[in-house]
Amino acid sequence: MLRFTRLVEKAFVVFSLFLSTAALIPVLLESPDGSIPQDPYSPLLFMGIYMVTLLLLATQRKSFLLVAQKDFLIWVLVGIALASAIWTVAPDITLRRSLLLLGTTLFGIYLAMRYSLREQLQLLSWALGLVILLSIVFAIGLPSYGLMTIQEGGVHAGAWRGIMSHKNLLGRLMVLSSMVFLFVANSDSIANSKNRWLPWIGYVLSIVLIVRSTSKTALVVFVVLMLIMPLYRTWRRNFNQLVPIAIALILVIGSAVILFVDNLPFITSALGRDLTLTGRTELWSVMLELIQERPLLGYGFNGFWRDWDSDVTAYLWRTLQWECPYGHNGFMDLLAELGISGLAVFLLSLTTAYIQGVRWLRITKNVEGLWTLMYLSFLVIYNISESTLLATNSIFWILYVSTIFSMAIESEQAQIYSYAAVMAQEKEPNFR
Repeated sequence: MLRFTRLVEKAFVVFSLFLSTAALIPVLLESPDGSIPQDPYSPLLFMGIYMVTLLLLATQRKSFLLVAQKDFLIWVLVGIALASAIWTVAPDITLRRSLLLLGTTLFGIYLAMRYSLREQLQLLSWALGLVILLSIVFAIGLPSYGLMTIQEGGVHAGAWRGIMSHKNLLGRLMVLSSMVFLFVANSDSIANSKNRWLPWIGYVLSIVLIVRSTSKTALVVFVVLMLIMPLYRTWRRNFNQLVPIAIALILVIGSAVILFVDNLPFITSALGRDLTLTGRTELWSVMLELIQERPLLGYGFNGFWRDWDSDVTAYLWRTLQWECPYGHNGFMDLLAELGISGLAVFLLSLTTAYIQGVRWLRITKNVEGLWTLMYLSFLVIYNISESTLLATNSIFWILYVSTIFSMAIESEQAQIYSYAAVMAQEKEPNFR
């Protein structure tokens, strides 16, 4: 009975993670003209998920209270989002979405409390594996759903989007998927398993979908992350070796930046972009005008990007002359919604997590010790041109929360085991 209960719980987690990718449902709801109407199903499903999460946490409330204390910056950030219902330009939306953000955060903490980081990656691989299989089926067997056909005037016709609403969303998710399957494939728990080839297939298929999505951003981010990983591995060595490596890395990055700036027109042309980053610089300029009116607290959580009924959004769309759905930069969107206070707390959380990630890397020998630094790198790089930071019902926020709390839990456990080993060694009789 206990085994069955654990199996059901894992199925619940995999389903929740799959749903948090925003896969399948938007594609099935899409109108013939390519527009996606309001989704009536996902909110109900997520409410069910968060209710189940609350029940699971209630049964282990003592453990939850202990775990919840391990990072206060995330709670401060969620608290600012909840409090923004007081000053928001969209009270009903902000209150509802901030409560959903709280539910998303609690689910991330539940993952960290219930499963080790290694187990989380394995469960995540099942959810992402389902996305991969369904995306291939839809792209090949149901091309009217799985390919970009009429979207955006047909400019991306033929590109794979699978069960995601856009090819770029598929590309972004597959970059995450490639990381997850690579970690699972190199995990100690699967090294001697007869099914050790499965995660490698997931890794290869993730790369195939990145290429088939034709998302240039996804391809560049994938390559950058694969180059960063071996560099992070060197940080496990002694600090006297770390200093020259860090200096060499700075020199390489500095040289690359100089080459990029000097050849910017050629590079942007080759990538199919222009010097305004496809209109992003103009967008950010208009956003900054509005942000200056509410610099400290912003316009409220999810209160900035709405519809024509919103004075703020309407002004943006009229100025830009197109209905931009978001700011194409996660940090800019966070600044617009929660002001300098919200952005400052998040940057402090991110910096703290990165420093702790370096420490965690140095006290672990397994591949999971690299996960924190790799995931934070993925999140930062992608949010330069996309917006996936503080988001409700989002797999990216779930993983940010679960990664930070998991690292705190497992670091504490590692220190306890290390102390116990030292004490046991000291108690051993010396016969010399």
